Amino acid sequence: MDLAASVKQGTRAGLLVLWELAKVIVPAVMLIHVLEQSGWLDRISDWLGPVMGIFGLPGEAALALVSANLSTIYAGLGVTVALGLPARETTILAAMMMINHAAISETALVAKTGARAGWVLLARTVAMVVVALLLNWLLPGAGAS
Repeated sequence: MDLAASVKQGTRAGLLVLWELAKVIVPAVMLIHVLEQSGWLDRISDWLGPVMGIFGLPGEAALALVSANLSTIYAGLGVTVALGLPARETTILAAMMMINHAAISETALVAKTGARAGWVLLARTVAMVVVALLLNWLLPGAGAS
C-alpha cells in the first residue's frame, strides 16, 4: 500500500472514530450545560454531595459515574470534561469509571459466558470503591477528613 492510500485510510478511520465519540460526548456536554443553566446541577450536587464526598468528589461527579455505568465510559468522560473538575478529582473519578463502566451491558455479556454476573458486578463495584477511597486518601490535596 502506498503512502497516499495509507493516509487516506487512516484519515477515514480517524474521522469515523471521532464521529462515534462525538455522538456520545457532545450530548453529555450539552446535558451538563442545560443542568447547570437550569439550576438542577446544583440540586443534584447538594443531594449527592455527602455520598460522593466520601471519595473526595463533588456531588455532580455522580452524573459522570452514572453516565459511564449506564452508557459508555465516553459519556462519563464527556460529563467529566464538562464539569471541569480539578486534576485530583478527575483522577479519582476516571479511576472509578475505568473500573466500573458500562456495568449493565458488560454484566449481561458476562452472564452469557456462564460466569456469575452478580459476583462479577459486585467485585467491580467493590474494587471501584476501594480504589476511590485509596486515591482520596493517598493523592495530595484535599483528602478525606
